[in-house]
Amino acid sequence: MDDPSHISAPTAATPGTGAQVASPATPAVGTGAASPAAPASPGAMVAGGAAPVGTPAAGAMAPAGEPIVSVAQAMAAEQGMNPPQTPQEDPCTARVVSYATPCSKEPDPCNIKSGWPGDNYCLPAPAADKGVQIHFGPTNYMDKAQTDRYVINPGQEFNNSVLAKIPLTEAKAYDHIEIHMRPGSHHWISMSGPAGAQEGFYPDTGCGTGQQFGGGGFGGGQNLIYDNPPHGMPAPENVGLGRQIAPGASCIGLHAYNFEDKPHLREIWVNLYYMDASKITQQAGGIGKVGELEINLAPGRNQTYTYTMSAAGMGRIIQLFGHRHQWTPRFAAWLGSELIYDSHSWQESATFDYDSLTKNPPMDGMHDGAKSGVVPFNSGDVLKFSCFVENKSKHALTFQNELEGGEMCNMWGSTVGASFR
Repeated sequence: MDDPSHISAPTAATPGTGAQVASPATPAVGTGAASPAAPASPGAMVAGGAAPVGTPAAGAMAPAGEPIVSVAQAMAAEQGMNPPQTPQEDPCTARVVSYATPCSKEPDPCNIKSGWPGDNYCLPAPAADKGVQIHFGPTNYMDKAQTDRYVINPGQEFNNSVLAKIPLTEAKAYDHIEIHMRPGSHHWISMSGPAGAQEGFYPDTGCGTGQQFGGGGFGGGQNLIYDNPPHGMPAPENVGLGRQIAPGASCIGLHAYNFEDKPHLREIWVNLYYMDASKITQQAGGIGKVGELEINLAPGRNQTYTYTMSAAGMGRIIQLFGHRHQWTPRFAAWLGSELIYDSHSWQESATFDYDSLTKNPPMDGMHDGAKSGVVPFNSGDVLKFSCFVENKSKHALTFQNELEGGEMCNMWGSTVGASFR
């Protein structure tokens, strides 16, 4: 399956330069790269699809935010709040880094009794000596003033941000991250939050700073559940990957939607599991490129948008995921001529690890799949990705952070060694 046209031939492929940025997600634990750079194009939407907004006054806060678009209720029947999951090995026992359904069969594993849909996604906190939990959500579900700040009503779609305090008194190193989000969460992008800011939602994507992305976070993704490395067990070649988090505040840029007929909560649980900082022996860098800045696709038209990056030196790819919206049924990536990533579910665009232990689903042309094993590269090797867009809507598609109203084609990932430019 190393022929780029093997599964579906590109239709009028449109190469483009895109906007290349340092990956805001750098999803693999252990990313010790410097803070992401600014987008190559002023005002360009970057960081996994964060929408640019005006900078509010410092500390300005919108308890629920303003909806960016009213979403057609007809989409509810097509998608629901729990997107279909690609057939794969059981994530509860196998090495699967991203998935949509919790392993726990408990309806309320944290015993929070919130009364809101999605309590089964709650992630129990680690023991105090094993890790720390950062909770983006109400502390008292019986307090309507609190829960109102996290509510998303039927037909609403938001791209804004939420801030939570990091309950630490000193910096800690970690090498394992788990994230659970209530259904209705599209993508998440983490960064450090402004000191002294209030917990809750903000109208911009940077918790009142106006930033679209920034340093000091713990990754990003487009999955309801993220566990990296799976079950906290790194592949032998990845032992020593780790990073640090300091006391203060954490900010998550969150794209959320509610296509159902009743209100839901926007809520995220993040567990970071400690390691000995002296045992960090490797640093991971980011892959990041934003495509489709130029898209203006008429209704009824299909188009394949293709972008490339070149390796700045030797290294290995350790994680990839492609970000897009409703009208892109397929997102694929090649290293040279070899297909290494193939996603067919836009609702939960899969994140795949590449290492000596992970066995990824095969690429069959219908389901999410990826190459298995270590993926090395040399200086000058080309990483190419394509978005196969089918505009079945009634309006032209432009570069917007709306699931139904716009499209994106963004490649994010992590490497050890050099990265791609």
